[in-house]
Amino acid sequence: MNESLQYSQFERVAQLLEWNRYQDSIKEAETYIQMYPDDPDGYALMGKIFLEMDEYKKALHWTEEALKKDPENPLAWEVRAGTLYTQQNWKAARKTIGEAISLFPENSYYYFLDGNIYNQQGKFQKAEQSFEHALRLEPHNALYLANYSYVQSLLGNKQLSIETEMHSLEADPENPLIFLYLAWAADQRGENEKALDFLENAVRLDPDNPQTRSEYLEVLQKQYKTYRFFLLPSKLFSKLKPWAAILLWIFLWIVFRPLVLLFIILYAAAHWGTKLIVNYKVFGTVFVKNKK
Repeated sequence: MNESLQYSQFERVAQLLEWNRYQDSIKEAETYIQMYPDDPDGYALMGKIFLEMDEYKKALHWTEEALKKDPENPLAWEVRAGTLYTQQNWKAARKTIGEAISLFPENSYYYFLDGNIYNQQGKFQKAEQSFEHALRLEPHNALYLANYSYVQSLLGNKQLSIETEMHSLEADPENPLIFLYLAWAADQRGENEKALDFLENAVRLDPDNPQTRSEYLEVLQKQYKTYRFFLLPSKLFSKLKPWAAILLWIFLWIVFRPLVLLFIILYAAAHWGTKLIVNYKVFGTVFVKNKK
């Protein structure tokens, strides 16, 4: 009977968090911890609440408290890895992910995070390997498939990217985050209309997400051929290794400095010109305050 009551109380905290009722979930979690101070899941769940609230120091604190009670608590490790990843603390995140994988080698989440870190660092082949490992464990996970489609587009494997895109949509056709990744993949493949369509779906499903709105406006800018022309060099540089991109930039600056300066001026004009046009078409004004 006591175990049943404890479980229902824990589930209530989790449900309040799912409803984004953060303050209520904190109060319930505090009560749960007071009643069951030896249960590490309560501390870990508190950490998850603060992660959802973007209060990363508190999230890490509560995961530490959970791991003091149980060094192998699964939820605490997931929250800790997710927090460090969200903070973009790649070194600490990778260390935590490595430790977590040694404890939970069948947990696909850690390979997914690892793949995203490699993507951020421009190590697309290593990202591909991590996503493939995640998909071996969860072959029908729509988010993993969407990320895999994106990394294949970055690697230039257009057909595989499109095939994986279809599998991702079949697995979950109503997830705004999936539409966001698929939009990035389509944009990388040069399919601007499809990218715009995916982002429209993402905005429809999650209209208050600032990242989705920002990406949507950026793709709208890319509908203008002039702006796309000035983006071509950035696509070239993105395909190079970092050291090669730096050397090429130094060479161009030394040899063609006047042309480089002219290009930068024209790029800025194209960027801001199309941005103002898009703002006017979408919002009815050229100047838009960013909502936090």
